[in-house]
Amino acid sequence: MTRLFVVTGAPGAGKSTVIPELLRLRSGQLVVMDMDELLDDDGRVLGIEITDTSAAANWPAYNALWLRITELVRRSGTPMLLLSPLVPQELPEGRWLHLDCPDAVRRRRLAARGWSEEQITEALEDAAEMRKLVPRSVPGNGTPEESARLILAWVNE
Repeated sequence: MTRLFVVTGAPGAGKSTVIPELLRLRSGQLVVMDMDELLDDDGRVLGIEITDTSAAANWPAYNALWLRITELVRRSGTPMLLLSPLVPQELPEGRWLHLDCPDAVRRRRLAARGWSEEQITEALEDAAEMRKLVPRSVPGNGTPEESARLILAWVNE
């Protein structure tokens, strides 16, 4: 089956911010999607607030839904780049890259979103874990264009 590329990153890494640049700079056929794109403005999918930890029991089904979406896209012969907060054990396919940024940058970005200190601490812990699980990374603390160029270079290796 056609290739799946997964760019992971903890909240605040720059995944959503880099999408417009990925779409602008990509060459050839490449479908670019973000797992958050299925969510409505309140963070819900099919009425479930999937982003809240209280919905953890639903996360495997949400991940399976995304795996199915990637299969449907890739069977057309078009490679897919999925931006996701997951780690390889949660979506066991594809080639993985980590979009990362220094903790101080992440803290500043999340505080600007109105995140609580508890939420920020959890995101910093997630980032530390992702650094272990997906060691190959590109920086997300430069411009979105710089990050996009690095990601696309990795896709085209």
